[in-house]
Amino acid sequence: MYFSKEELEKLRIQGEEHLKKRTEEAKGHQFASAAGLQITCLHCKNEHFLKGSALLNTRGLTFFDLDWLNDSAITLACTRCGYIQWFTKDVKQME
Repeated sequence: MYFSKEELEKLRIQGEEHLKKRTEEAKGHQFASAAGLQITCLHCKNEHFLKGSALLNTRGLTFFDLDWLNDSAITLACTRCGYIQWFTKDVKQME
């Protein structure tokens, strides 16, 4: 497969943009809890996290193959040490 110079330049620019976006995401974000308090890592005191979610499975709904009905929790993974904190109430990203 051969590419023209223009196509190669377009691919290079897309790659750089993707790398920049991933690098910014890896830095993480600061968050505040539903109570309005800034969240810090309990282990290393870092203030930057990557946000995720996790399903809170129960035996009953799993038995009936209805896991999707279970509640979920918000997870914040520390970008420095990897410690994960779980929240059942919403957390807000700080600007």
